[in-house]
Amino acid sequence: MQRSTLGVGIIGAGIILRRHAIAYRCLPELARLIAVADIDSSRAEAAKREHRFAYSYTDYRELLARDDIDVVSVCTPPQVHTPVVIDAVRAGKKVLCEKPMARTLEEADLAIQTCDSQPEAKVGYVFQYRTDPMHMRIREMVKTGALGRVLLAHVRVRAQRMPAYYARVPGRGSWAVDGGGVLINQSVHQLDALISFMGAPIEVSAVMDTFVQPTEAEDTLAGWIKFENGALATVDCTVCAHEDCFEIEVIGENAQTAVQGSIDRQYCDWSLKSKSSAVERALRRSMSRDFPGLPAGRTASRMKAEKLACKLRGRPWLPPRHFGHTPYVREFLKSVCSGQDLLVPPREARKSLELAVALYASAITRETVRLPIDERSSFYHGVSLAVGAPVGK
Repeated sequence: MQRSTLGVGIIGAGIILRRHAIAYRCLPELARLIAVADIDSSRAEAAKREHRFAYSYTDYRELLARDDIDVVSVCTPPQVHTPVVIDAVRAGKKVLCEKPMARTLEEADLAIQTCDSQPEAKVGYVFQYRTDPMHMRIREMVKTGALGRVLLAHVRVRAQRMPAYYARVPGRGSWAVDGGGVLINQSVHQLDALISFMGAPIEVSAVMDTFVQPTEAEDTLAGWIKFENGALATVDCTVCAHEDCFEIEVIGENAQTAVQGSIDRQYCDWSLKSKSSAVERALRRSMSRDFPGLPAGRTASRMKAEKLACKLRGRPWLPPRHFGHTPYVREFLKSVCSGQDLLVPPREARKSLELAVALYASAITRETVRLPIDERSSFYHGVSLAVGAPVGK
């Protein structure tokens, strides 16, 4: 790249755009916002005003035609992730796409094939917990064998969602638009983290139902997973909870460790236990040294005062640079500039989608499902209750 900073366009002006726009604005030494595109002109204009884009479009292809845009963030609903990513790659843009990678495995593989056919393509997917130091501690302990042989993991996701959440966006929580419900929408980050900790899943079983929420797909799912290394895991998730939180626990022969957090916040907590106090002390010391925690969050009153001061001075308020998507976007931009590997390239992003599809397939057919899932499976082309036996009551 010849330019001192990368020109950025964002496609899709829904809720998630704000996290991307703020991240780029927090990194002025690396990037500058140029244009936003959304099929809803009023939404595109509102995003343009709020985040100071120079241009807005209702046709994203006009954004892709701009020579001053080097990087594109794809913030659309999942059912159009793949066509937008493909068009952006063919236009010569570097791409950062929101999760999940695609609605179906077939669409994911189309994106992979396009990237493979374009030697200069650089496409990454947003799994921001990959840069969280608490997750990095667990990944490192598993990788180095510090936990001993890994035996068991537990994934627990609790989200509080109200009917208005689904009413605001047509198709939210549907098979055709999102590719599923709580598992693919609220829990895919934890599936990605689980795979990054445990390795390749080879067999799954699950049950699911829609108990409360006005959504076509599941609002609650529970299942188990067997991994290539012989370890087991359980996963349970729901949007019928009375709080927003998640936990991933990993149990090894030498020690057990866990990461806990809120699904709507960046900050995570880490815990470690061992029957050997010497092992526990050594691991705490080394992990805290190699992966320091994030700075303490600002109090609500302090942030309120900062926002008011910025408003009075006519300046935009931005959160600290370790907040939200910013660390992940920074790593993506650095990879674009340096040519280094991305944290989650297409083939890595496909893994969490495939695991979700396998769990869905098991819940629908009421059978244990083995991975990998390829084009011979009906679920490769899309998840639908019509493919298997009816679910639930």
